[in-house]
Amino acid sequence: MSPEKWEEIKTTVKRNFSPEDEGVEDLLQETADGTVKQGEAEYVVFESPLGRTKLQFQKKPRVEDKKYHFSHRGGDSARVEYKFSESEFVYTLKAYKWDDRADEWKEIDPGAFG
Repeated sequence: MSPEKWEEIKTTVKRNFSPEDEGVEDLLQETADGTVKQGEAEYVVFESPLGRTKLQFQKKPRVEDKKYHFSHRGGDSARVEYKFSESEFVYTLKAYKWDDRADEWKEIDPGAFG
């Protein structure tokens, strides 16, 4: 998925449906060092034939290196150290459907589309 293709998808959604909400949010992940920002995601929420739907375009830095740190001492845990690229990014498109019973977004399985 490229940023240009995402813009085309957003334009199509805005033309065919009336967006309820759109914006940018931070992608946060819990680590041993606390909460860390992993990237950002642009999203658009709209009412579709499937129901309330959210499309999210994620932008994260590419992982360049991964180091594993192990300890053989009792009570000490293993950890993974990541090195991220400053200039290269990975783009991902995710689709979610609103679940009224659970009152949260549920990710739509990409395999369900074809």
